[in-house]
Amino acid sequence: MDSKTGYCKEPIPKTRKLIIESCELAQRKHKMIGLFEADVTYARRKFNTYKAQTGESISFTGWIAACVGKAVEEHKQVHAIKIGNHFLIFDDVNIAILIETVIEGKAYPINYILTAANRKNVMEINHEIRQAKKKKEEDYTKASENRNIGLLLSLPKFLRDFFFWRKTRRDPLFIHEKMGTVSLTSVGMFGTSGGWAIPLSIYPVTVAVGGISEKPGFVQERVEKREYLSLTVTLDHDVVDGAPATRFVARLVELLDEGYGLDAILDDLNRNNEG
Repeated sequence: MDSKTGYCKEPIPKTRKLIIESCELAQRKHKMIGLFEADVTYARRKFNTYKAQTGESISFTGWIAACVGKAVEEHKQVHAIKIGNHFLIFDDVNIAILIETVIEGKAYPINYILTAANRKNVMEINHEIRQAKKKKEEDYTKASENRNIGLLLSLPKFLRDFFFWRKTRRDPLFIHEKMGTVSLTSVGMFGTSGGWAIPLSIYPVTVAVGGISEKPGFVQERVEKREYLSLTVTLDHDVVDGAPATRFVARLVELLDEGYGLDAILDDLNRNNEG
């Protein structure tokens, strides 16, 4: 710190370029934004039961990804992309999940593409997410993702616009395979209080997972302490209207409320233990 000025000055990392440019692109989108809560009390009990019996935990992010994949599969218009005068609606739901790595000595979020999330069960997704997060800095530093990002950052902005950002707007296979059509991001997960994030996103669907808060809630005729997960869902208004968007969100919340896929995991576990 410079004692005369009272502040320090450091160069902006090259890695911020893509983040800034993606925000600029996101601001040109016509977004619908909704703030929701899902009662995850039942699901959290299942998570605790599984851990008590196995000593291992199920990825909460992976489970939410399974719920998102299922909901999008049932309401595919929400992850459509608009190119020219056509909507492109993909069969598989590819979800971009942010995983932090290190580039140029700085922490940097990159997208891990969970392909065909709608065709995988919770444990398959759990295993895939766990394996991705196990990658250490020394492994990821040499990964092709990092090398590609480094090359991209070395280009002048007009070349990045032409070779990269143009593809994110016009090349359906690049969008689906390399970017995904759904984004899942977590902020403050398992926090002591709820809270919503309002993300800037270039995706047709973005689900931002906030904190979990304890509140009273009705269970049949009783009032009980419940755990509510804060969710922010943004959708592209160019490809979907309010009514189908509402049906998609309602289905997603329903899947979270009912603990989608978790009963089957515990049933399999019990059968294996009995065998």
